[in-house]
Amino acid sequence: MILQEIDEHHLFERRLIGRTKITKGALLFFDTKVGVFSCAVRDITNRGAGIHVRILKVLPLEFELSFDNFRSARTCSLIWRQSDFLGVAFLNMAV
Repeated sequence: MILQEIDEHHLFERRLIGRTKITKGALLFFDTKVGVFSCAVRDITNRGAGIHVRILKVLPLEFELSFDNFRSARTCSLIWRQSDFLGVAFLNMAV
């Protein structure tokens, strides 16, 4: 296999993880001094999510994400960013 074929195969394998497309509001929290920010989750798996943020130009590598006004929260790690769209991995199991 050449490198391009390996990369294409790797991308295909990543897509085997079932994604659920959603448009759901959520809250991001990463610093008590900065506060809480709203975002929109566009797709989700049991391992991570695709999130759309509008006003956040800078984010830490880890932050909290909540779908229920912080009755529960998932710790997230920023995996990639393309403009206002983020890919995050969940670091803890859902409670």
